[in-house]
Amino acid sequence: FFTAAPSKKRRKAVSPKKTNESTMEQIVNVKEEEECNDGDEVKENEEALPVTGYGVWVSEIMLQQTRVEAVIPYYLKWMKSFPTVEQLASASEEDVNAHWAGLGFYRRARLLHAGAKKVMKEYNGQVPNTVEELLKIDGIGR
Repeated sequence: FFTAAPSKKRRKAVSPKKTNESTMEQIVNVKEEEECNDGDEVKENEEALPVTGYGVWVSEIMLQQTRVEAVIPYYLKWMKSFPTVEQLASASEEDVNAHWAGLGFYRRARLLHAGAKKVMKEYNGQVPNTVEELLKIDGIGR
């Protein structure tokens, strides 16, 4: 669900092979195919979400001790309700917890919410892009 732009073609992620490309490059480089044998396809009517620092942050927090398959519907609902760090920061604790319900470990939701407020207050709504600054946000790196 992390693609840079919407696509109407079916896609299949490349599995790592013994080549000069790194594993990450192989995963990022997606081959377009007529059919997907493994069922991993982007549906024509689905809109791809842009990759942002905020989106990556949310996904990383959600994926802690949780399977990817379980997180996807929660992530999509979350990003629809809170598409920006500003919208998350201005949300009520009850609304944040309601969107987190089912993922468990509510402390992660509280820290993400508090972190969004800190990003708004101290970083003008921009998720920091250095490790040093990211580590100043509670819930990241600890």
